[in-house]
Amino acid sequence: MGSKRNRAVRRQQARENPTTSAAPAGEKGSMSARSTQAIIWGSAFVSVLPLLFYWSHFNELFFFHDDFLLLDELSRTTLVRWIFHPFLNESIFPLFKSLWIAAVWSSGGSYMALIALQWVTHFTICLAFGWLLIRMRLPAVAAGFAVLTFGLASSNLETLAWSIQWNSQLSLLFFLLAWHALLRILERQTGARWYVAYVACIVASTLCSSRGVVCGLLLALFTILVGGRSRIALCAASVVPTVILVLITWLWVPASRPSQVGALTYGLNYLALNPLYSLIPISHDATSWVVILLFGSIKAMVIAWAFHKSSRRLYPFLIALVVFDVATAAALGYARTWTGLKTTVSSRYQYIPLLCFGPMLGIMIEGWRREMRVLVFVAWICLLSYRWEGDLDRWVFSRGTHIRQLLSTYPPSAPFDPSRLTARRGRKLIEQYNLH
Repeated sequence: MGSKRNRAVRRQQARENPTTSAAPAGEKGSMSARSTQAIIWGSAFVSVLPLLFYWSHFNELFFFHDDFLLLDELSRTTLVRWIFHPFLNESIFPLFKSLWIAAVWSSGGSYMALIALQWVTHFTICLAFGWLLIRMRLPAVAAGFAVLTFGLASSNLETLAWSIQWNSQLSLLFFLLAWHALLRILERQTGARWYVAYVACIVASTLCSSRGVVCGLLLALFTILVGGRSRIALCAASVVPTVILVLITWLWVPASRPSQVGALTYGLNYLALNPLYSLIPISHDATSWVVILLFGSIKAMVIAWAFHKSSRRLYPFLIALVVFDVATAAALGYARTWTGLKTTVSSRYQYIPLLCFGPMLGIMIEGWRREMRVLVFVAWICLLSYRWEGDLDRWVFSRGTHIRQLLSTYPPSAPFDPSRLTARRGRKLIEQYNLH
């Protein structure tokens, strides 16, 4: 009788609290904890295999553009001023700057060490993301598929092979950790330390990347959607760090003034094309309305199907993912319109769309027959990974071999990379920071 009563209580708690970390024991179709762990850890490990397979390629990379600009700015001022000064008058990310320069100094100026650090961060994000999906009660198969979609995609090349992009990784990692802390708080099984950890992670996310400003707003929305309308203090704690950073940015960083039509067009293109355009081989230009409508329609259908297949307890999470994608599109539309519509599918912008879209795709295929799921898994992994070698060859030449060659052969007064720093200045920075 006690066993039956406990199971009934757990089911009632699960209905009342959609953030329960696991399905009730004994539920039909549930997967063992060991199998779930194997799927999440396995998916995260597979996601870092490109680093191991192409280690020699990554080892050829070198400091490039924004990397040199960061070091150039630091060499002309004090450490404290450099940390808090807006980078290129665009973004304030003091926590990232502190961690990045600490990594440069502690590694002795090794670029490969910085790349390896990015992949370690990537692995950690994959694990945090996978366990978040499990805690949201996604089926383990859907969670594993989502982690692979996010983690293995070759379209993430720029994020994983350019040290300046570590800021977006750190911002996302702290955001996921904040979400985990929020779930503990909503489960009412925590003390004050979890509230402190929650706010600290939100602050850390916003101090690593300007795009982190949406994280607190998103978590406040999630809190409301899961039935936390009375949690005014928790929602305020989620939003206040964002408000403070926006105020600081407004006061210290020159405002971007894109046209409303241009910002909207850029944001819609980004939203419709990512992440599928960079994964599926297609010869048409990203600015073609046919391509935009095609990929936008596919993306919308997958999202609609995921909502259709999911129970209502998953709706808050799925809505939060959609809002995350839309908010990122709006932020990029405001800040990046001037770069042109072709940049909406840049590799550096794939991280968040892959994270938002992966769970939807995983939910869609989870209900298929086992044989079909296996075939789709194999085909999808091939599609995600087949471009790694070709893209890396081109990336290594432009961001490694060519830069090294120009630094050794160019006249002192000639610019050697897009930062427009001269070869003389680049050689001085290499000597000052022992870059290699």
